Amino acid sequence: MMNRRIISVLTVYLFAVTSFVFAQENRPPNVILILTDDQGWGDFSHTGNEYLSTPQFDQMASESAVLNRFYVSPVCAPTRASVLTGRYHLRTGVSFVTRGRENMRSEEVTIAEAFKTAGYMTGCFGKWHNGAHYPENPQGQGFDTFLGFTSGHWSNYFDTELEYNGEMIPTEGYITDVLTDATLDFIEKNKDKPFFAFVPFNAPHTPYQVPDKYYDMYKDIDFGYGEKQNKKIATIYGMCKNVDDNLGRIRQYLKESDLEENTILLFLTDNGPQGERYNGPWRGGKASIHEGGSLVPCTIQWKGKIPTDKKQALTAHIDLMPTLLGLTGIEKPKAVEFDGVDLSDYLLENKTPASRKLYTHMTGFEITADRGAVREGDFRYTKEYDETGLYNLKDDPSQKHDLQSQLPEKAKEMKEAFEAWYTDVTSAGFSDLRIPMGYKESPRVVLAVHESSGEGDLKFKANKNGWAHDWYLINGDATIQWPIEVQTTSTFKLSLKYAGEAVKGDIIEIKFGDQVIKKKIKKNFIPTALPTPDRVMREQEAKEQTWGMLDLGKVQLQKGEASTCILKVYKKGKGVLEVKEIITRLEKTL
Repeated sequence: MMNRRIISVLTVYLFAVTSFVFAQENRPPNVILILTDDQGWGDFSHTGNEYLSTPQFDQMASESAVLNRFYVSPVCAPTRASVLTGRYHLRTGVSFVTRGRENMRSEEVTIAEAFKTAGYMTGCFGKWHNGAHYPENPQGQGFDTFLGFTSGHWSNYFDTELEYNGEMIPTEGYITDVLTDATLDFIEKNKDKPFFAFVPFNAPHTPYQVPDKYYDMYKDIDFGYGEKQNKKIATIYGMCKNVDDNLGRIRQYLKESDLEENTILLFLTDNGPQGERYNGPWRGGKASIHEGGSLVPCTIQWKGKIPTDKKQALTAHIDLMPTLLGLTGIEKPKAVEFDGVDLSDYLLENKTPASRKLYTHMTGFEITADRGAVREGDFRYTKEYDETGLYNLKDDPSQKHDLQSQLPEKAKEMKEAFEAWYTDVTSAGFSDLRIPMGYKESPRVVLAVHESSGEGDLKFKANKNGWAHDWYLINGDATIQWPIEVQTTSTFKLSLKYAGEAVKGDIIEIKFGDQVIKKKIKKNFIPTALPTPDRVMREQEAKEQTWGMLDLGKVQLQKGEASTCILKVYKKGKGVLEVKEIITRLEKTL
C-alpha cells in the first residue's frame, strides 16, 4: 500500500497543477510578440530557402494562422512604431532611423500601455529603436521591464553591456541567447498573471557576428553570388538559425509550463533583407519601396483557438495592436484612432476583412513624399522620385512590367490615394530631437554624440552619418551641441567619456545657458580595443573600446532654463581627442 505521506504529497501536487491549469483557462491570454531585425521574407526554409533550415519557425507556421500577404515598413524604427501603436509611423512622429527621426511621441498609446492598464505584466527584450530617453523609452511607453538597447545599432553581440531598466549591466553569452534567457525569466516570474512580452531580437542585423556552431553550418556553401565562400550570407544565415533555435526554446518552455494553450504567440520580421540574398521572386530588399522591402512572414499561434490556416487577405503591422486587443478582450483606448483593423474575426472565424489600400513610405532625414507605394488587391503602385510604376503582383511578382500605359485610370487613382494619405498622416507635423532631463523615472541621461551637432575640426570615427555608438575624433578646436529640455529644476552630476594618447592639457568647456564649467584633461587615456568577433568587415557600427572618465562636477538647472548643452574643446595636446558622450545623473530635484 502506498505510504500515506506520499499520497498526501501527490494530492497537494495534483491540486496545485489542476489549480494552475484552471487559473490559466479562466484568465485573459498571455501574449508574446517576437520581431526580428533585417530578416527578410526569404530567410526561412518555410518560404523556399534551399540553404537555410528553420524547423522551429516551420513547425510554428504549421500550427498557426499564416498571414501570407503581410506588410511592414522598409526600415526598422517605422515598423516598430506601427507594431506598437496600430498606426502608420508618420502619425507617431517617426520618419527615419536616427538623429531623433526614430523617436515616437510619448503621447502615443502603445500596446504595452493598453495591456498594462488591463492588468498585464509587460516586458521588452531586445532592440527598442523608438526613443532613447524617458518618456519615449520602453519605461515611458508602458513596459515594466526592459533589457536591451534603445538605439538602432549595437556594436558587439558577445558578452556585451545592455541596458536594464535605465542602467547598463554586463551580460554573458551571445545576445540573442541572452535576450531569450531574459524573456523566459520574465515569463517564469509572471506566469501566474497575464503577461505581454515584446521580444524584438536584433539579429540578423549587422555587425556580422554569430557563434562558431552556427557559422560553421553555412561557411562552405556556394550561395551563387560569384563567391564560393560568402562569409556575409553564411553569418546572416547562422544568425537566423540561432534565432530559430531560440524561438524553439520559447515554444518548448510554453509547452512544459502548461502555458501554450493560453498564450498567443506571434512571429514576424521588421523589413526586407539587407544585402543581396534569396528573397523569393520579390523585387527589392531593406529600404526599398517595392514588394521585397516590406512583405514579410507573420504567424499567429493560439493553440485550440486560432485555426491553422494560410490567410491571403492584405494585412499589416498596423493591424497587430487592434487585433491583439480584440483577441484578449481588452477595450480599445478611447483616445486612439487606429489605422489598422481588428483581424480577430478573420483569424477565429475566417470572416474576410474588407478590401483596402495599404501604404508604404520611405524617406531619409528630410521628410518628403518622394518615395512610397500603395498596395491594393493584386496591384502595387510605386513612386520613387520622378519614376512611377504600376504592377500586378499576381501575374508579375518581380515587378518587371509597368502597367501604367495600359491602366492609366488605376494608376491615377492610386497616385492620388497616396498623395491624400501622405497629407493626412503628416498633418500633425514632426518635432526635432529634444533630450529630456530631470525625470525621476530616468535619473541617468546620456548625451551621446550621435544625437549632437558638431562644428570645427572633428569627424565621426566609423561612419560619416554618425550611427549610434559612434564617436567624434577631434583634431583641433571644436564645438558639440545637444538640444535639451529640463523638465524639473534639478541638480545633475556630469562626466565625460573620452580617450586619447596625447590629449593631456586639452580644455573642456561645458555650457548650460549662462552656467559654464571648465575642466582640463590632466591625463591621457590610451583606449584598449574590446573583442569584436566580426566574420565580415563591419559596414556601419564603430567597434567597442575602453574609455576614460572625466569628472565635470555638478550643475543646477532650472526648469525650462537651458535649451542646449554646449561642449567646447580647446585643443592644447598634440593627439586626437576622442569624445563619446556626456553622462548626466540626476542627484536631486528642487
